[in-house]
Amino acid sequence: MFKSFIRKVHSNIVWPFLPNGIYCFNYHRIGDMNKSPFDPNVFSCTEELFEKHIQFYNDTFCVISVDDLINIINKNEFIHKKYALITFDDGYIDNYSIAFPILKKYCTPAAFFIATNHLDSPGIPWWDEIAWIIRHSKVALIKFCDWNEAIDISTGTITLNIRTILKKIKQDKMRSMEDKIKELENICQSKMTDNARDTKLFMDWEQVKEMSESRMHIGSHTLSHNILSHLSKKQQNEEIVLSKKRIEEKLGIKVTSFAYPVGGKAAFTEDSKLLVEQANYELAFSFIPGIISNLNKKERYQYKRLPVDNNCSISQLRQIIVKHK
Repeated sequence: MFKSFIRKVHSNIVWPFLPNGIYCFNYHRIGDMNKSPFDPNVFSCTEELFEKHIQFYNDTFCVISVDDLINIINKNEFIHKKYALITFDDGYIDNYSIAFPILKKYCTPAAFFIATNHLDSPGIPWWDEIAWIIRHSKVALIKFCDWNEAIDISTGTITLNIRTILKKIKQDKMRSMEDKIKELENICQSKMTDNARDTKLFMDWEQVKEMSESRMHIGSHTLSHNILSHLSKKQQNEEIVLSKKRIEEKLGIKVTSFAYPVGGKAAFTEDSKLLVEQANYELAFSFIPGIISNLNKKERYQYKRLPVDNNCSISQLRQIIVKHK
């Protein structure tokens, strides 16, 4: 409680001195994490809080679109304002059913990065499947063959336990995600049911097209949401190039932006950035926290974003901004 108070006081003191730059806020899901049988960690905030966030951005920043950002870059303009850019990763259905109406209500642009296989072949993504298996585990101790210690899911919160296990699974570059899920099924003595697999989690092409026609920006998030650094250069290129082509075919637009799946420093490589550039994307976003203050070519394919998660209030959102300014 005291640390929270100190952070709040600090953010209030520093707030008037925020530097100019592009503050790119990244979301995943909007809704109530407690009502989902899948990964609660991909929920950024509730519908009510999201509307407050949008009001806050419009009151505090000059909100721009990805196209505006590209224009600023191409004109080599000096960043002389505090801009806000709103992005969503993955293409969950609540982006359309909850976030999109709020964005339209406040005439606010946003960018949506979609993994095209999730629209072409609806199903449950690997991180949500892992979360489901953990939730239905028949054992308390989870330990993969190459882990030094087991994780006891009978202690702590399910949200934290899922986050911890997912983090460890994502660090393993040697095996395919399919193999890791099979091992987890064996450990947990749990396998996702057909009923759970039939859950509609993602938008369809008609919904994405409607958003695009309403001036929402649509970018690529690969074909399958595989972690690029775990793939060969050829596989990376297929994910980067074919997803762009697929979106352009379905929507009749030019795809200019890309967001790396998972997006941390270990999730993509120098090869990844070069392949994105060679595929004629104009820019790419990471999930590394920070603001965009440098528009030079070196940063153009790894722009930083500010993570919005844990149902953060406006006060907490301000603290995130101050922390990563």
